[in-house]
Amino acid sequence: MCSFDSAAPFLVKSLSGDDIPLRLECESGVSQCWRFNEGEAYMLTRGEGKELVICCFEGKNLNSYVNHVFKAAKVCGFTSIRFHTKRPAILKLLSQRFCLIENRGYEQVFRGEC
Repeated sequence: MCSFDSAAPFLVKSLSGDDIPLRLECESGVSQCWRFNEGEAYMLTRGEGKELVICCFEGKNLNSYVNHVFKAAKVCGFTSIRFHTKRPAILKLLSQRFCLIENRGYEQVFRGEC
């Protein structure tokens, strides 16, 4: 885990205006920030019941981390992962493990089963 302040500069595209509410969630312990491989990638998550929600995910080699995230989620007792993204380019990565469940115009929401 890492702090919101250390992750935020690397999640700028994903935060896209949601930085204040997500910062508050991290400060209150609702959400957590994660750093992969000494800063190669960053992720901001929260748990909602049996679902892990990925609010932000940016960096290099994201595809190499997706399977690890699914394994960790399953070990932690989650049955699915919901991924919110405002970055259409990430669709290639997501289509391998996630299915589109909602297109809100400004963001897409995907779900994958653990």
